[in-house]
Amino acid sequence: MGNNELAGKIDPIKKKSVPEEIISQIRRLIDTGAISAGSKLPSEREFARMLNVSRPSLREALRVLSLLGVLENRPGSGTYLTSAAHQGTIEPFSILLSLKKGTLMDILEARQGLEGTVARLAAERRTPGEIERMAGMIEKMRDSIRLPEEYSRYELEFHKMIIDAARNNIIADLMVKIYRMLVDVRNFIRHYEDDPVSFLQKDLASHEKIFRFIRKGDGKEASRAMIDHHQIFMRSIEDDADSPVFNKSQKGSGRAALRSTER
Repeated sequence: MGNNELAGKIDPIKKKSVPEEIISQIRRLIDTGAISAGSKLPSEREFARMLNVSRPSLREALRVLSLLGVLENRPGSGTYLTSAAHQGTIEPFSILLSLKKGTLMDILEARQGLEGTVARLAAERRTPGEIERMAGMIEKMRDSIRLPEEYSRYELEFHKMIIDAARNNIIADLMVKIYRMLVDVRNFIRHYEDDPVSFLQKDLASHEKIFRFIRKGDGKEASRAMIDHHQIFMRSIEDDADSPVFNKSQKGSGRAALRSTER
């Protein structure tokens, strides 16, 4: 579809700097078949002109859709729509969590509750092969303790293994969306820490505890260990309102700062 033909199907957005409205427009274009999987989007300048929005607003909307796996940026080629766009990925739930930075603590709380359940189910349903693979991933985390980005990749894989072992497709789908939103935050926190190695050592010990209970098949304790792990991580964010994670113009608790939003 040419740009002129696509422009005829777009309703210019009158309220500027509202990425949610841009995403709604893109969703409508997908639903009506105006753009389909594999389609290349217009250039940022041209697309912003069609939508009648600022380029920063468009950039934020496209960033969110990329996080959700709906768009793929191909260096030197452009931005393309992926097949995930037709698999229920663009949901109000996902968009809300991705757009509002103030929902970070809500995302973490949701993750804590879901993964507590996941850990219990994994302890009850895991196979010997899954236990072996988890043990291998723990070892990789231990070996990369001085490499935060590498450690973070292995830690994420460890959590994905637990999710797979839980064998609950609904929870797995929710967790995929949550993890996409948190990857950059997790890496940023670990780089911000004054002593990242010490931070990761404590984090590793927490994961080893979770793994021990999953290996034992103790669902109750595995769930408790997972929840404890998340509470430690959440406190590390809440307790420092002066960290770069927070909006420094906010006063009061770290949680209040995190709940500020960008419009």
